[in-house]
This record gives sequence, structure tokens and C-alpha cells, in this order.
Amino acid sequence: MSRSFSPRPPQETLSGAAGLEPLFREEYGDALLAMALASGGDERIALGADGRNPYGAPIRPAAKEIWFASSTASAISQRGWEAAANALPLAFSAARAEDWHAGLRHRILSLLAPAGSDVVFCASGTQAEYAALVAARALDGGRPKTLFNLLVAPGETGRGAAHAASGKHFLDSAPFGSALKGRTVEGFGEGAVTLASLPIRDPLGAPLPANDVDAVGEFLTRHAVARNARALLHVLDCSKTGLSGFSRAAATKLKAAFPDHVSVVVDACQLRCAPETIRADLEAGFMVMISGSKFAGGPAFSGALLLPPDMMRALQLFPEILWPAGLAPHVAFLDWPPALGEKIAGPFGARCNQGLGLRWEAALAEYELMLAQAPDVVTRAKILFGEAARKNITRAPTLSLGEASESSTILPIFSQSMAGAPLPAEPIQHALRTRGMHIGQKVKLGGGEVLRLCLAAPQINDFALRLATGMNEASAFAPLEEDMRRLFDEWSGLLAI
Repeated sequence: MSRSFSPRPPQETLSGAAGLEPLFREEYGDALLAMALASGGDERIALGADGRNPYGAPIRPAAKEIWFASSTASAISQRGWEAAANALPLAFSAARAEDWHAGLRHRILSLLAPAGSDVVFCASGTQAEYAALVAARALDGGRPKTLFNLLVAPGETGRGAAHAASGKHFLDSAPFGSALKGRTVEGFGEGAVTLASLPIRDPLGAPLPANDVDAVGEFLTRHAVARNARALLHVLDCSKTGLSGFSRAAATKLKAAFPDHVSVVVDACQLRCAPETIRADLEAGFMVMISGSKFAGGPAFSGALLLPPDMMRALQLFPEILWPAGLAPHVAFLDWPPALGEKIAGPFGARCNQGLGLRWEAALAEYELMLAQAPDVVTRAKILFGEAARKNITRAPTLSLGEASESSTILPIFSQSMAGAPLPAEPIQHALRTRGMHIGQKVKLGGGEVLRLCLAAPQINDFALRLATGMNEASAFAPLEEDMRRLFDEWSGLLAI
């Protein structure tokens, strides 16, 4: 089967791996690593004149800044930076890039997936929507059904999710070329994907009853199946404000009732659920979207779609996987599992996305370390985080907490003037950012806007490692508590002006 790559990827200009380590580390070093980490993504990853992406995150570690922004983006940790630096020669070796990708696959699968699963690497969580569309359509062989895509709470997932889930370009750029926002991706066909959105909040911002959300989702799905469409149901594990919706139980029921018409994808891009939950989802036959650049604390952007064993078995029976040519700017050949990549005629934008792989290296350095900690230590870090946040909010009359559980790692926070009037969130976030303090970007909630205070794996790891030196719990958590105090002092001070 022929392959098409355009443009030619940088690693194909290298003759081999011999001598790469000293060349990269001594002659290029940090500059090349920074450049590589900011490559292989769309315009959202591009660095401005200040060396930061549009979310305010630098590509290098920023130890002196305060970071509670992991629901949106984080600065790379020192551990992540060192892990990416160690992998840099592999990323740019034509001889070893394939083995490097295989190693990354193995690490992700060993943490999260049952035997027989596989990974599609995606330049972002939003691009994982394309991979889910391709996989779901491929189950119908050469004559795919019309696809009905049920997207949960698009306002609380990704800004471009609705476009991508419709089979459209969601920006005017892509990792390996240009795109046109809102234009149907060539090969999907106009009208081939019908999108419906399922809200999980009422117009005032209050969470809707789970049974009501499930009932609406089931009605829409049954209507699609009655029209002989394939339904792709999204289960939102954790939204931008910590909510979930369309239940796994409802999705399981519909998949069992209509096995030839219903596919399920779990949006776990925040990666805030337990690995056991993701493993169970895959065992249930659900695809799962994840990202290394949210809770895991890796640099933006690094996504992946986990394919369950039964889907992998089914897809390997087909001689070819239908591939929309318009996806070429979004995907590298090595992003797809070898067992499926050979069934795709292409085209692809490149052979290897080095930047994406390096960002996953940084994310896994933190995520693997966190999963190695005692579960009760991780739980205590989450509880202490919530307690400290609530204590700070209580002493700030201009701040109020949105709905959140005791152990939530995303806390939505409203800002108001001294007179009690709701305040727009974006100017507050910008003002904090100029002071080196970072929180999750705004989300509209009812008639107001919230910013989000977030806990991430690197902070949990730091707490756990301090405990391991013999510190007591209060002392181990003190640096994080001090960061929160400084942030809230600055935040409430801004609102008192």
C-alpha cells in the first residue's frame, strides 16, 4: 500500500543515530529542546515574542511562577523537561523513531489499558475527535453509515470540539499545514456527520439531574439508530468545571441494545479519573480520549485516543481503513498503531511528530511518578488542596466557590465587586498572569463566568516526595499552601480596587 508524506519530516534528513547524543546535548541543548516542544501543533502552541503560548505557558520550566491552571495549560515541570531532554536524540533519529513511539505506546497502555488495546497519538485532545470519527466510521467497512455524533457539554470541553466532532477543521492551522476553520475536512463529505449537543447544566448554570441527561441522550440515540445511522456517544468524564455527563451505564445499555449501530467514546482528556476507570471503559468496548497536558502536567498539547481490544480486533479484519485526505495536515504516520497504519493509504502530513512525542515524555514523567505514590497520599493531597482553597475563599468576600466535591481537583470560582456585582473573568486572569500567577481560563456558568483553581500531578508529586523525606503532612503541604495564599491575596486585592 502506498504512502504519501507531505511535507518531508525533519528526521528523514538524518543519516542515523550515531553520535546524536553529544551533538544534540552539547551543541544545541536547551534551545533545540524548547523548539521541538513547541512544534507539531497548531496555532495554539505557537510561542509569542514573550516566549509563551496563547495560554500564557512558557515552553521551559517556570519554577518561580505559581501554577494552578492545569484545566487549561501548565508550564513544563523540571522533571518533565529532563525526561524530554533525555528522549530528544530518539525523536530525531530516523533509525529509532519507530521504536521510540512503540515505547511511548507501551508505557501508556501498561498504565491504563487491558491487553489488546492500542493508542492513536493526537496533537491535542480536540484532534482526538478526528481519530474517533475515523475509527467509528471504519467499523462499517467500505460503506460507512451516516454518523450521528452526540457531544456532551461542548462549552465545558474544548473550544474547537464541536467543529472537530462534526468532521470540520476547528482552526485555520494544523500541525503540518494550513486549514480553514469551519470547512468540512475533505473526505468526510458534507453532511456525513450530524452533530447534536447534550447539555449538563440548566440556563442558570445548575447541574441537570443525571437521569434527565441520560433520558435525552437515549432518545436522540434511538432516533438516530431508527434512521440507520451509526451513533457515536460521548461520555464526559470530567468537564472544565469538574462535572460529568451522559452516564457510562446509559452508554453501556445502548451499546448492548444496538451493537452494530452504537459506538462510545469517553472524553477523559483531563485525565483526572483513576486508571482503573479508564481500563474498565476499554474493557466495556469504549474508546477513551486522554491528554497529557491537563492533570498530568505536561506541556500543551498532547492528546491520544485509546482503542479498546474488541475494536482493534474488528478493525484489523478490514483490508483498508477509509481515510479522509483532509486529515493529512493533522496526523503523522507513526501516530497510528502499526496494525492499523498499514491499512491506511494516507496521505499523512509527516512520518513522525517529534514535538508531540516529547510532550508525552514530559507528561509521563509526572503521571507515572504520581501513580507510583501510595493512594492515600494522593487522596490527602487532594483533600488538603480543597481545604486550603475553601479557607482562602472564606476570607475573601469578593470570591465564591461554584459547586465542587470535597476531593475535586478543579474548583470553579466566581469573582465579584465589593458591591456584589459579578465581574468578567478574563481581565482578572490576565492581571494575575502578569504577576506570574496562573489559573484555568474562564468558563461561562449560568449568567456568570468562573476561573478555575486546579491541582495537578506535579504538585501531588512534590507533596509526596517531601513526605518521603520524613516531613510531616503540614510541612510537606506548606509550599503549595503558601502559593495558594499568595494567589488569593493577589486575586482578592485586584477585586477590592
